[in-house]
This record gives sequence, structure tokens and C-alpha cells, in this order.
Amino acid sequence: MSEEELINQLNELREEMKRLEERKVEVRRRLNELKNSKSEYLTMIRTYKEEIIKIKNEIIKLENERREILSKRKELISKLREVRRELLNKRKTLNELSSFSKVSVNSIRRKIDAMEWKIMTESLPLHEENKMVKEISRLETLLSKALEAKKLGSEVVELKANISSINLELNELNDKIDKISSKINEYRSKLSNIKGKIEELKGRVSSIVNEIQTLTTELASISSMINELRSKYSILSSKLRELRISKAREVEERIAEEKRKKVEEKKSRGERLTLDDLKILYGEYHE
Repeated sequence: MSEEELINQLNELREEMKRLEERKVEVRRRLNELKNSKSEYLTMIRTYKEEIIKIKNEIIKLENERREILSKRKELISKLREVRRELLNKRKTLNELSSFSKVSVNSIRRKIDAMEWKIMTESLPLHEENKMVKEISRLETLLSKALEAKKLGSEVVELKANISSINLELNELNDKIDKISSKINEYRSKLSNIKGKIEELKGRVSSIVNEIQTLTTELASISSMINELRSKYSILSSKLRELRISKAREVEERIAEEKRKKVEEKKSRGERLTLDDLKILYGEYHE
């Protein structure tokens, strides 16, 4: 192989090594970018997971609160049924005593008091006194029924007020349950959204990991190729150096041979030889 061919090959090797070194730098830069992105995404995933834990704890807290309210509502509904049942029974009894509800209690009492006073203060015939006693008994029965009807009327009003109060409390509890359920659904929607973001980030991380593996393999391949090219370059450089040394020796030998011929010609002409001529003649001369 000629010197020119060796030089051309060495130039080609240098260009190829330069190209590979530039690609190596580019790959390393890209790897650093990917590793930074991966680290950033993993940090985001950790942050989202921490947020998920907080949201789940809030959901558990709200569900416990809702469970307590539902239990209280159940108790109120049971109580409402009992009060309504009691109201129904009292209304039924009140309807049965409806004829006594408009009776004047005070009027009956005055009549009873007047009759009892008359019996105690006046001397009445026996049949008239017996008649009065019977009338007092009838009026006392009427008074008892009227008082019972009045009492039932008050109890019915009280039970209705109690039912209204229970219904109001139930409405408040239902509002609380609706608000808590709405908040829970809001949190669950947020959870779903965050989980979707995590899956998206995991996909990005997976893609980055694959690219990192590909680039790492390429980097190893580039390093191997560069080492191989350096080895070739070293071999060709040695060959070029040897070739140049060989050429230099040939030139030196040719010059030495020419000088030796001149000395021999000088000697054959009988001319006096100098010390340098003798050295050239016997191969001991070196420039």
C-alpha cells in the first residue's frame, strides 16, 4: 500500500472517528435529558400518589361521617313512624270523642258544682235528689270525655309539631348526606383523573426507559467502533511510519552508494583520499 493510500485511509479514519465522537456527545446529551425527564416524571408520580393517599383518607373520613348521619336518619325515620302511628291512634280515639270536643268543660263543672251544692244545702225530696245524683254522674262522665278529648287534641297538636320537627331534621340530614355524597363523588372523580395522569406518566417513563436502553446500546456500540477505528488508525500510522522510515533508508543508501562510487572513482584515478572518503569507502561515514 502506497503512502498516499495510507494517508487517505488515515484521513478517512479521523473523519469517521470525529463523526462518531460527535454522535457520542449527542447521545450522552440526549441520555442526560432523558434521565432528567425520567427523574422529573417519577417525582410527579410520587407526588400524585401522596395526593391519592390524602384524598382516600378524606373519602374514608367523609364516608364515616355519612355512615353516622345515615344511622341517625334511620333512627329518626323509625321514630317518625312511631310518632305517626301514635298520631293515627290518637286521631282515631279523638274522632270517637269528636262529639265531646266542643263541650264546655267549665260549664259542666259549674253545673256539677251547683247540683252538689244544692244537694248539700237543701232538703230535697228523695226522688229529686236521686235524679240529681244521676245527672251529676252523667255530667261527670261527660266531663271526663270532654277532658280526654281536650287532652287528645293537645297531644295531636304536639305530635304534629313533633312530626314537623323530625321532618325538618330529616331534611337537614338529607342535605348533609347529599353534600357529603357530592364531595365524595368529587374526590372520586379527582382520584380517577390523578390515576389517569399517573398512567400517562408511567407510559412516558416506560418510553424513556426504552429510549435510554436503545441509546445506551448505541453508546456502547459507538465506543466499541471508536476503539476499533483507533486500533486501525494505530496500525496504519505504524505502517505509514515504517514506510517513511523505509523510504528514508532507501534515500540514505542511494546517497551513500553514490558517494561510495565517487570515492572509488577518485581512488581509481590515484587521487589522495581524505578521512571522510575512507569512512565512506568502508561504510563508516554518517552525516
